Amino acid sequence: MTKTVDAAQRLTALSDLRQCLKIAEEIDELEVVEGVDPHLEMGALYELSLQNPVPPVLLFRKIKGYPDDHRVVVNVRSSRVFNSGVGLELVQNYRKHRRRSADPITSEYVADGPVFENVLMDNQVDVLAFPAPKWHAGDGGAYIGTECMVIAQDPDTGWVNAGTYRVSVRDAKTLSLFIEPGKHADTIRKKWWAKGKHCPMVVTVGQAPALGAAAAGFSPENVCEFDVAGGRIGRPIKLVKGRVTGVPFPNDCELVYEGFMPSPEAVAMVEGPFGEWPGYYTSSGPEPVLQVKAIYHRNDPIQTATPPARPIYPGTFFGTAGSGLIRAAALWDDLEAAGVPGIKGVWKMPGGGSRFINVIAVDQQHAGHAKMAGLVAAGCGSSTYLGRIIIIVDDDIDITNPAEVMWAVATRWDPKTATDIIDGVWTGWIDPMLLPERRARGDLTNSRIIIYAVRPFAWKDEFPKVNAVDRAYAAEVAAKWRGTLKFLDGIAG
Repeated sequence: MTKTVDAAQRLTALSDLRQCLKIAEEIDELEVVEGVDPHLEMGALYELSLQNPVPPVLLFRKIKGYPDDHRVVVNVRSSRVFNSGVGLELVQNYRKHRRRSADPITSEYVADGPVFENVLMDNQVDVLAFPAPKWHAGDGGAYIGTECMVIAQDPDTGWVNAGTYRVSVRDAKTLSLFIEPGKHADTIRKKWWAKGKHCPMVVTVGQAPALGAAAAGFSPENVCEFDVAGGRIGRPIKLVKGRVTGVPFPNDCELVYEGFMPSPEAVAMVEGPFGEWPGYYTSSGPEPVLQVKAIYHRNDPIQTATPPARPIYPGTFFGTAGSGLIRAAALWDDLEAAGVPGIKGVWKMPGGGSRFINVIAVDQQHAGHAKMAGLVAAGCGSSTYLGRIIIIVDDDIDITNPAEVMWAVATRWDPKTATDIIDGVWTGWIDPMLLPERRARGDLTNSRIIIYAVRPFAWKDEFPKVNAVDRAYAAEVAAKWRGTLKFLDGIAG
């Protein structure tokens, strides 16, 4: 039986990747895989692990073609080390962690750290020396960065931004990065290019889980993800400066690439295709590259990875850079921050990954309440990018049960009068439904549908009553007869 993780252990695990793996081992959630082939086999094992609702931590070592001490780990933030409860309890528990550390803590600079145990400069730089798996058969290359931090510093304000983007290996001194237009790193690099300069940039592959979560989440402009992560763990993140660019990064990262990104007019390489989380190979084309000038790594480095997979597996609720758990919690917080009352739950429908389908339960308190929730969800920072469907339901619907959600759509939604369709909303190159004509002219927008599957407020008290056994009474009856009637053993409650 899996042991539980207390608050102190969880905080330790958030703060330190290596301690996190020790705790995962202690609670029997770590599986060590030796001798795996990074060409497709590692990706297949990872995808198989996602068939578990809470996938185990997989630590790959003695990877074929690489030194025995170079390791890759997947499913770190999606494991039972960090995720307790089921259904909406998961989201609420995550929201509590967010609230407990709502105020960022300013990071502090130090002179040294474990990341400098190995310093490779100039002719010593060899990107090819580190495991870079080909995760999917149709990928256009080997991708070392799927749960990484891409770090850039605003040349005007000094703001340091860290985000998660995909990174592929091109040659011994070159990485190729795919960053969607409009993302913070894209805004920063364009500022450097506008000044006629190459953009200084750092890529970390392997970092504390709190840093990975902050980089994958949404932070407003001019808020540093390192400070957000510090708030999560209750202490400042210790930063060092790159010896070539001066761009800062945490001093305990496992593997760091430092260099410069010229404008695409100066240097570009075809990047992709790549099997992205919507479930399709998309966005292949010329992209800017990072010319690596230095590599720093710890002894026995551990690379973190979260390669995308089709959002049909139970484990993908946690997985991928844009985790469903993180985004459900963030959207719930955004709705309440915008003044939407009566929010009883936010969930991500299976099949929609972390972005495409948002389901929101409301306790309707006034006319227009459901529409208020739907419109805020369509435009707020945590959910506007790459969305598709927003479904608003009454609070008697179990939004973690797709059958109940679709029952509400089937019986409480009128397509003509209870639907909003909004055009011109932010999407990205990886959207498989981005219209060809929009793709051709770089118009990264799509439409959204908001489905109001709620009892019409004007006559909700006259709406037909639901034919169902009261949930509390059903649980009471089940508890009474469980152990006597075998069919009850497989029913939760």
